[in-house]
Amino acid sequence: MKFSWYLLLLMLTLPLSGYTDHLPPEAEAGTSINDIALPLTKKTAAELAQVETGGRVLSVDQEQYQNHTIFRVKVLHVDGKVKTYRLDRQTGYQMQ
Repeated sequence: MKFSWYLLLLMLTLPLSGYTDHLPPEAEAGTSINDIALPLTKKTAAELAQVETGGRVLSVDQEQYQNHTIFRVKVLHVDGKVKTYRLDRQTGYQMQ
């Protein structure tokens, strides 16, 4: 009788072992802002802009602005507009 309970328990828990393999797309690596390490580099600034906007990164330039190192990231959006985003290297926040 004990064997049948163990077998039943094993059969019920076995399908749960592969459950984490099918995470939603927003939880996969490289698609979340939380995956981007600080301080930003040119590469991570481009990743951050792409994740936040969903557009295509055209260029990334590094410059100094009021004691801050910032990255100017040009992004082509799906509507055809090109926008420039200024991201603070230390915080990742967008500068005004």
